[in-house]
Amino acid sequence: MRPVRPLEPFSLPRRARPAWIARLSAEFRQVARYRKVRTALALMVLVVAGVSTSGPAAQVPPPPPAPPAIRDPASLPQRDPTQPGIRRVPVGAAVLSGTVVLADTGQPVRGARVTLNGSFRPPESAAGGSGAAATAPTTIFGRGGEPIQVVSNFAGGMSLSRTVVTDAQGQFSFPRLPAGQFSLSASRNQYLGVTYGQKRPNGPGTSIQLNDGQQMKVTLRMPRGGVITGMVSGPDGDPHPFAQVRALRYVMTNGIKRLQQSGGASSDDRGIYRLSGLVPGEYIISATPNSGDLMSERMMNDANAVEQAILSATPQPPTAPGMPPTVTVQVSPPAPPNEGPPGYLPTYYPGTLVASQATAVQVAGNDERVGLDIQVMPAFASNIQGTVATPLAQGAAVQISLLPDDPMNATTSPMSTRVQQEGRFTFRGVAPGRYTVLAQTVAASPTMTIVNGVPSPPTGPAPRLDDSQRLWGRTEVSVEGPNTISVSVALQPGRSISGTVLFEMQRSPDLVRNRLTVTLSPAPSAQMITVGAPPQAQIGPDGRFTLVGVVPGQYILRAGGGNMKSAMVGGQDTLDFPLEFTGERDVTDAVLTLTDRFSELSGVLTDVAGKPAVDFSIIVAPADPRFWRPGARRVLMTRPDTNGRYSFRTLPPGEYMLAAVTDIEQGGQFDPEFLKTLSGNSVRISITDGGKVSQDIRVAR
Repeated sequence: MRPVRPLEPFSLPRRARPAWIARLSAEFRQVARYRKVRTALALMVLVVAGVSTSGPAAQVPPPPPAPPAIRDPASLPQRDPTQPGIRRVPVGAAVLSGTVVLADTGQPVRGARVTLNGSFRPPESAAGGSGAAATAPTTIFGRGGEPIQVVSNFAGGMSLSRTVVTDAQGQFSFPRLPAGQFSLSASRNQYLGVTYGQKRPNGPGTSIQLNDGQQMKVTLRMPRGGVITGMVSGPDGDPHPFAQVRALRYVMTNGIKRLQQSGGASSDDRGIYRLSGLVPGEYIISATPNSGDLMSERMMNDANAVEQAILSATPQPPTAPGMPPTVTVQVSPPAPPNEGPPGYLPTYYPGTLVASQATAVQVAGNDERVGLDIQVMPAFASNIQGTVATPLAQGAAVQISLLPDDPMNATTSPMSTRVQQEGRFTFRGVAPGRYTVLAQTVAASPTMTIVNGVPSPPTGPAPRLDDSQRLWGRTEVSVEGPNTISVSVALQPGRSISGTVLFEMQRSPDLVRNRLTVTLSPAPSAQMITVGAPPQAQIGPDGRFTLVGVVPGQYILRAGGGNMKSAMVGGQDTLDFPLEFTGERDVTDAVLTLTDRFSELSGVLTDVAGKPAVDFSIIVAPADPRFWRPGARRVLMTRPDTNGRYSFRTLPPGEYMLAAVTDIEQGGQFDPEFLKTLSGNSVRISITDGGKVSQDIRVAR
């Protein structure tokens, strides 16, 4: 959003303003800078309304108090907005500089935004380990009161983020950098973004390892995106203007293959569309007829019905002398909001209503595919209208989600809405298929009050549901045609998951002094959806915990305070095989084990000449196919740094495959078909509990 220039009070000349108006105008400038524009404008209205224009002797009321911020103050830094913020930036003697050029012509790119992200690498003795991927220690207290440093699963160090813009020669420079590991990327509107070391657009890059005092120069090559263009026509073959055209491609998200929108445009008055800035790959193109045509068609149908009624109705005598006779016709009332006609279904190139039957279009970088014409089919979608039959307690609301049974054929993310008055909800524009309607209670949004025309946020802590308010419900629905389908959802209480947390550590934490929690996280799945914060429970002094209000789903149990070794439920480790929680009964036998031991697999990747092979990705995956699951903790991928070094930490004990690969799409490492290809082209290694394994790899090319 562009900064808003403060308005000047226009009811009095500048020299005639009272002193308090000048002070309030200065306060307004701060409001306009740090708060929402709506609040700033409301404050300015008060300034104008509070000034009398009757003359110099007019009584001026005292100035109104400055309105509070609209945003939740708990989520903002509590500091004086008139004072500058403090940001600690690590510095050193290293320099990273370079040039951004076009990938096809080599011409410099002026005005590219170059961003450096990374972290300061502490000395090995301070980090508690070696290797570039040192993790951050978390300090807790043992039962004797002594501090304990426990290694967690996230990268440590002091984070660093800096951004510069290239000059007319495409050059940039980051001086005074500390030693550390960094990623470098560049972006500019009409080109595809690029990350240093990536082999394909949107692919993983190579981290840059800098030593203190090192000077390094790099070149970032920005590719041009692909283009798809064509004409949208109607059933009669005439151009169809203002149709919504989308480019969709299948992507892997945590091992789940989904159809995701990657670009969009609207056809012009000639029916011509142009999709630009496309990442190289295969695309499915869809066109949806203009919804305005639907409204015009409905209006014409209503008009025709009125004309027919005029012709067939019996005239009534005039209501007054000199007035003409009249006829009475019935006029359909306008549809209530969210209950209008469902709209059109998208048509997929070259002419089908089913995405899986569409013809994929291959696009390369700096490539323009022309003549991809689409003849839209005026087929109607469906509406799903429903009610939540269970009354709600005060302070509770209901979130409704519509989950497709076949996510690969879904062209949008799962639909979601809130229940309106009288427990009603509506999903519009639903394509044919089978769906699950899932209802979950959430804390109702607090009511904002208006004081003297100024919005005022509620005070006090954020609303939360108590255990009795955590309800859920679901029902199945089949959509087969352009109908309005009615459903009803009944809510029921959630169940509980309880168990014990064990610590396999040299010194166990004091659970009275330390506030450690257990979290229930949704596991990656085709129907994964997150509503509100994940359930959490504090670990008691006896190591017991109880998660309440749990709704059905696939979950992973995790606990804070160390490295997760296992999370057993019914003899199965939910860290590897997510818990299938049906909601039919409580779970009481969960056992979570944390340890202060962690494994490490590291090495150097070189080519036949012994030089760092930085153009490869390193993948480690379990040899046992049972663990090839979406988002599996045993399947990891990384890029070596500029020295060819790689590192994996906290791998569970077991047998693994280690391989160097090229040109793999992010998320593709979880694909079971891809993992099968590693069986005969990988190095077999064995990871023990807390073991350190060094394995160098030399690639043939």
